[in-house]
Amino acid sequence: MSVRKEHRWLLFAVCAAQFFMPFMMAGVNAVLPAIGHSLDASARELGLIGAFYSLGLAIFQLAGGIWGDIWGRRRVFLLGLGVFSLSGVLLGFVESMPLFLFLRLVQGVGGALYSASSLALLASAAPPTMRATYIGFSSSAVYSGIACGPPVAGLVADWFGWRWLFWGNGIAGGLALCVMLFLVRLEWRTARGQSFDWSGCVLYSLAMTSLTFGASHIGDAPALGEVFLAGFVVLLGLFCLKELRTAAPMLDLRMLRRCRVMSLSLLAAFINYASFFGLLFFVSLYLQVGRGFSAQEAGFFLALQSLVQAAATPVTARMCRFWPLGRIAATGILLCGVGLVTTAFLTLETPLWLLAAAQCCVGAGVAVFALPNTAIILESAGEAAVGQASGLIGAVRTGGQLSNMIVITVTLALTLGRQPVSRETLDGFMLALHWDLLLFGLFSLAAMGCALCRDRAGRR
Repeated sequence: MSVRKEHRWLLFAVCAAQFFMPFMMAGVNAVLPAIGHSLDASARELGLIGAFYSLGLAIFQLAGGIWGDIWGRRRVFLLGLGVFSLSGVLLGFVESMPLFLFLRLVQGVGGALYSASSLALLASAAPPTMRATYIGFSSSAVYSGIACGPPVAGLVADWFGWRWLFWGNGIAGGLALCVMLFLVRLEWRTARGQSFDWSGCVLYSLAMTSLTFGASHIGDAPALGEVFLAGFVVLLGLFCLKELRTAAPMLDLRMLRRCRVMSLSLLAAFINYASFFGLLFFVSLYLQVGRGFSAQEAGFFLALQSLVQAAATPVTARMCRFWPLGRIAATGILLCGVGLVTTAFLTLETPLWLLAAAQCCVGAGVAVFALPNTAIILESAGEAAVGQASGLIGAVRTGGQLSNMIVITVTLALTLGRQPVSRETLDGFMLALHWDLLLFGLFSLAAMGCALCRDRAGRR
């Protein structure tokens, strides 16, 4: 069954936009030294570049899904992509670090809005038998963005300068926006006239701000990081209490309580994202510090995982048309766990083919898990709440990644103290790698319990 003719431009615009967001996250990390030199930034300020972008994503992904239900998913997509593209162009002109950080926050906000709307648009447009295929196209675009980010950004920075990374991405985002604006007329508003929970949004924003800054400070300022994380727990508790008492909540906790299939699927997604996100961090340092790779060589090696994810996603989409989604997702969890546990036993003498095989295993596992799990969440939400479910998927993904960062930062602080990763501290780094990846591998395998319980709940 092929894609409907009236949906082709929609798929093009959504997939292009979904490529840009991870591309700008992974790509900017590759040119941080050039940005730091140009803007005279400290190491701390360079670290905040990623934190501010993640903060924008974390705060507005859940709100973006609800706004799409109320005001129109296409409208929120256009707003988000417009903010993302314009801020990207402006970032190329910035000469001061404070303004650069502010615009990265704004760019993250734009990415959150259109990302939350993207899945909802595809879920609404796709015929039931083609939903996994449509989502699969989007997922392949995300993984391609992750894979292309470091090598393409490095080449652009070397040939033209780092500013062209932002200008080029902003121009490309503008072209995708024009496609959606002039060639796509489809719109969905399933909660027209519903009021928005602004006070809940403020509480949620403060909670995610505390989590983001707690994760970024826990390594170099543990006391401050602990205060932020404690604030996150308190604010999240207040947010949940308020949502239970609100007639039109931003997060319908009653729906999660009623729909065990959705809640267990979201929990499985959180566990999986909290498990595999740190693999690239550890392998990058392992290759460069332990095995003597250059940054560019390590970048190309690390792209293997994302390329496998992108290649495996269309295959998974086809599998979803013939096999039960729950079994496919459980298989993906198993592959992720096996790959992580294998990598946990790396030594400096481990053959590179074994590391590559473990990366491929994780890459395939992520693709085989994420696509059917996402389809299950969107289907269990129902058409009226698909925007909220789409935003929840993004929020869970960001929360899992931040949780992974916290665990890694704390472990490295215990094994290295305040020393940087170098040849002199390689033993401590390898110890942290063994501990964390083994923990993440076992944690990932534990997500199979969520999948099994979900399948039982779905059969009732």
